[in-house]
Amino acid sequence: MGSCIKLLSLVYIFVIQTVPTRPEDLPCHYTLTVPLEKDKIQRYENGSIFHDGTLYPTNLYWIKNNSIRGCICELRPCMRKCCQDGEVLSDGEIATCKKIQNLTNLPDIKAEKEQLTSEIQHIQNIADHYILLRNNICPNKSYKLEPENFEEDKFIFEVNGTLHVGSDIYPQSNFCIDWHESLNKITVLICFQPEAESSLPATQKIYPIMTIVSIPFLIITFLVYAIIPELRNIYGKTLMCYVACLTISYCFLINLQLKYLPPEICLPSAFCMYFFFLASFYWLNVMCFDIWWTFGGFRALRGSMKQRDRKKFIIYSMYAWGIASFFTSICLIMDYAPNIPESTIRPQLGESRCWFTTNSATNIYFTFPMTISIVCNLCLFISTALKIRQHTKDTAHHLRGSESRRHDDNKQWFNLYMKLFIVMGITWTTEIISTLWEGSGDYIWYISDVINTLQGLIIFITLVCKEKIKRLLLKRFGCSESNVFSRSLTRSVYNSSASRTTCTTTTGLPLQEKIDANIRREAFRLSKESAEDSDCP
Repeated sequence: MGSCIKLLSLVYIFVIQTVPTRPEDLPCHYTLTVPLEKDKIQRYENGSIFHDGTLYPTNLYWIKNNSIRGCICELRPCMRKCCQDGEVLSDGEIATCKKIQNLTNLPDIKAEKEQLTSEIQHIQNIADHYILLRNNICPNKSYKLEPENFEEDKFIFEVNGTLHVGSDIYPQSNFCIDWHESLNKITVLICFQPEAESSLPATQKIYPIMTIVSIPFLIITFLVYAIIPELRNIYGKTLMCYVACLTISYCFLINLQLKYLPPEICLPSAFCMYFFFLASFYWLNVMCFDIWWTFGGFRALRGSMKQRDRKKFIIYSMYAWGIASFFTSICLIMDYAPNIPESTIRPQLGESRCWFTTNSATNIYFTFPMTISIVCNLCLFISTALKIRQHTKDTAHHLRGSESRRHDDNKQWFNLYMKLFIVMGITWTTEIISTLWEGSGDYIWYISDVINTLQGLIIFITLVCKEKIKRLLLKRFGCSESNVFSRSLTRSVYNSSASRTTCTTTTGLPLQEKIDANIRREAFRLSKESAEDSDCP
């Protein structure tokens, strides 16, 4: 276990240091860049450039059309100023920039103390802490915040330049500030992005609804496996952990989608959602390994069956929770440890939204460990399938009755895990391919997102909507399906025989004996099937 974690750590550090980044794929918005004058640039051997007191690593500047622009807002706190120097925002329904007559020099832009987060309330002017990027008025539709008239319009500027309005968080690219024409207050314009007007309403409405639908089904699935004793074996316990992790991560996800999370708990929520999503992947990895071990013919742990299962579950728990904790600790270290090189891509969890700030960070810290799990699961499933095929050919005619039934039960668990892998693994694989393949259409994202948000319903159908689960539930609550069927059959036969008085009169006792014999035979057959049911769903 220790050597595996060390090897995984080395691979992970290698990926962080060597992941390629291309300037044209930089995550910073164009309006959050500054032009870099070529004659003032100092270049270094590692590709970094130094300009106007700021060092730009290779992944934070781009070269396009013979011009160089640096992502200044990724390195220093910045904010967009709507108008040019000497201009202010007009007091109209549609805000525009206008010059102030008889005033050559405008005062520095100031914000009220309550409009600044506590760490920067000591500053006198906005420019004392932020770099102001001028002439950045919203190019499309916008609306003005009026905190003096509406409580919901009150805003706070964060240290990094993001804007909090209620529970909403706006990055610097989605708003701009400037003096009101009265010069006694600042005006904040919230910018509408063209793509947001067409695509966001659908995702903001449909995806949260599908996630809400999934959560109750996940809870029901967990409860069914928890209350049925026959399902609380090593297979059932790992399934319960897997479903519990998905349920918790989906609860955080729905709050993120609906923007219910207040800013102060955005950061812990991001880390919790990250932890439980990763834990769900590695609990599925545990299930794949366990079924592979079962069919591998390896030497089992010592002790009784119950003791062996307890030991295995403890080891599996250490692995699944440990790997999720390991990657979460990496994110914490990369975000908050001192002396982290500026060129390193940090997670920035919870800084501008309740998830990773950039796509590069998402790929390194989430997609990479997720890919490891999916690849391992695929290899384990292929190996297990080959072993099942060979094992069935070699030993089918040698197995005794109990061994044959156990072998069939293990095959059913394998089939169940295979369905879970298809549901979770294939859809996330599609998202990985969509991320890496720039030419992929939006429909690939829509299909994978729909399936991922509806995983709770799909898992419920796969794990719970089965005839054997129904029988086990009836048994758990003191109902016997065979007794119910027997009583209904007796009632039906009795009513039928009573309605046919001429037939019973002519045939007499032999017919009644045949009816009774048929009832007893059918009841015995159903009770035998119920007794032979295994603990596999």
